[in-house]
Amino acid sequence: MPDPAGTAFEVSLPPDPRLLRVLRLVASAMASLGEFDLAAVEEVRVAVDELGTTLIGASGGAPIEISFELTDTTLCIDGRTAIDGGGDLEVDPLTDRILGVVATSHEWNSANGVAHGHIEKHMASAAGS
Repeated sequence: MPDPAGTAFEVSLPPDPRLLRVLRLVASAMASLGEFDLAAVEEVRVAVDELGTTLIGASGGAPIEISFELTDTTLCIDGRTAIDGGGDLEVDPLTDRILGVVATSHEWNSANGVAHGHIEKHMASAAGS
């Protein structure tokens, strides 16, 4: 079986909350390729759901673009969309708290009318547990 490290996948979706299930499916598939345990796969699903929900809320109808990249130790998920009205990205504090629990790290920013979110989840063996 080929080594899944270096696997990358991108998806662009309309800002429709009903399509969050597509993001969760891709996220869980990527985590499974990386041999994350079942609990970590569920955490990745929760994390991408928070990312997608935040970007959908910020979008003024522009597509939500999400990229997934699997390395030897980490699943990196990046999301971006044009912000409605070109303002700053507003992130619900509860979203940050949830991501603080389920992700290894996360960050948000916005510049030039584009919202960006980044999530990383390390495999248990890479995190030292």
